[in-house]
Amino acid sequence: MIKKNIFLTGFVGVGKSTIISKVIKQLSLNISGFSVAREGKKNNWNSFYLIDASSLSKDNQPRKNEFNRFAFRNDYSKNWEINIQVFDKLGVQLLTNIDHADVVIMDELGRFELTAYQFQKKVKEVLNSDKPVLGVIKDESNAFLDDIRNRKDVQIFRVTLGNREEVYKEVLSLIKQIISMKE
Repeated sequence: MIKKNIFLTGFVGVGKSTIISKVIKQLSLNISGFSVAREGKKNNWNSFYLIDASSLSKDNQPRKNEFNRFAFRNDYSKNWEINIQVFDKLGVQLLTNIDHADVVIMDELGRFELTAYQFQKKVKEVLNSDKPVLGVIKDESNAFLDDIRNRKDVQIFRVTLGNREEVYKEVLSLIKQIISMKE
């Protein structure tokens, strides 16, 4: 049985989000869901923004403002300020309007949404729906992420610098199969 919820995991910067973008563009998919925009220096980000995944297929710059910024820290501070409301309002909204989508994007699920219970509930609703999901799941353990990993309808691919092209081809093939089964 093909698992319709596909997640990528691996170290920061190995190409997980790039694989998702390539699949979306290669298949000309109608997408819904969310992605994350970052601000700051690579591997030392200072802001994270929740954005509409449809911007991934349009090559336009995502809007970054106080309404979609869910995590912020001053330079070199280890303490993040988290705005859970961004997940529980905007995140839920982005996962609600999915009827037209071929695939729902969730890029990425991690630790910042650990107390965003409305968002977590909506993520699980979408995973339970008949819509295929393509996403990134942070390579760490917490109750929310472990619950997703342990689902029988979830397939996880570990992406490395050495296998990312193979993973791309495999995910592309899987998404094609899943979409053709729905037609």
